Amino acid sequence: MHPAPLPPQVPDGPFLFRRARELGVSPERLRRSDLRRITRGVATNGPVPSTLPERARAFALTLPARSAFSHTTSLGLAGYSLPAARGPDDPLHVMYDTDAGRSRRRFIVGHRGLESREAIELNGLQIVDPADSWCDLGELAALHRWTVSDLVVTGDEIVARHARDQLALRRQECRWLPGPERSRREDEIAARAASECRALLRARLDARVRPRGKRLLVAAIPLLRHRSKSPMESRARITFVTEGLPEPELNLVIHAQDGSGFLGECDFVWRSKRVVGEYQGEHHADRRQASHDEAKRSLLETDGWTVIPIWAEDVFHPTRRQALLSRLLHLLN
Repeated sequence: MHPAPLPPQVPDGPFLFRRARELGVSPERLRRSDLRRITRGVATNGPVPSTLPERARAFALTLPARSAFSHTTSLGLAGYSLPAARGPDDPLHVMYDTDAGRSRRRFIVGHRGLESREAIELNGLQIVDPADSWCDLGELAALHRWTVSDLVVTGDEIVARHARDQLALRRQECRWLPGPERSRREDEIAARAASECRALLRARLDARVRPRGKRLLVAAIPLLRHRSKSPMESRARITFVTEGLPEPELNLVIHAQDGSGFLGECDFVWRSKRVVGEYQGEHHADRRQASHDEAKRSLLETDGWTVIPIWAEDVFHPTRRQALLSRLLHLLN
């Protein structure tokens, strides 16, 4: 026998048992196998939520009004890369006021201190804002054995997004400037915004009372850069800096010495030594991208640049990393 249909007021997807009972749905109907339980008091009449936003929306039905998703959950919901990949069963981090009770349920990790954080609404969900969430990563650093490099991955994206937002707000004032002057002005605006964002992160951190992971966070803040375009670019750059190499310029546009034209935008540039490093992400395996990369390499080398391909293994594998660093050290001396 097919289960009786639910009232039309019961939404498709996750819903509260309590709301269904108010609409006249019997306890027996709520136990039928076509409804899948997500957490205590919440079921779904559709697919079980699997993505982070879907899971957050389902669990948000049970959370008190004064709560917000926090830590890696809030950063993931806001679209930032995290120090480590999330799994479908990873817990959701939720923050409450210090004097409020916490929701104790499976897949929720509760934290106190919401009254001292900035909370924002994002797509109908309350989350701790990115600056405070990044500072809260320090609480998880020891548990997950995160390093300064791990914190820089997320911090770079926070700084970069703030710089892009500020540049978008002020781009109009650069619109009528000549090309080179416009580029310089836009670079100045973005760099100033990045500096302001680093200062904000430090101020939020300094406002905490004995925050866990402060040493790592303090070390990471001056290393955050707005021109980094991927987590692996961030990790590679921190590898160079922590091993004593000069810090490269990031994603710099290079033109031919004789002024004959554009050669390419390069990931890492040591301009004075005419050395560039190009990170080889997965998309570089595409045939068309590989063809483009080879043409750019040829143009750069013809113009007197040395081009060094950099792979993930050059960052993570100790022997490969030492070989890359030794080669760069030789070229940059």
